[in-house]
Amino acid sequence: MGVSQKEMVKARLFQMPFPELRNRHIFLERRGLYQTPYKGQTQTSNPKLKDILQLPEKDFLASLACATAEEYDVFKRLLAREEEEEEEDEEDRNARYAEGDEDVDSEGSDTA
Repeated sequence: MGVSQKEMVKARLFQMPFPELRNRHIFLERRGLYQTPYKGQTQTSNPKLKDILQLPEKDFLASLACATAEEYDVFKRLLAREEEEEEEDEEDRNARYAEGDEDVDSEGSDTA
């Protein structure tokens, strides 16, 4: 996320369940409302971490994400489906590798 440790502690980052933090962060990213800062970058137009974390979901959606609860719910379901598909793809790659198919590249496609 490109934030300092001090800012993380002040925003009580570690009190929010990781899946909810991840959902909010990715949601803002994909809506174009959050951009990961470059290393060493000090100024960004991103929302403050404490606002991302501490606002109740209703206020987070209304004031930061400019989205409805329905849009956010659909996003969370789609993100969960993406993660499941990635896990399945990883399992398939591992199974193919274990079977001796050493021509499997890091993306899971045959190189031969």
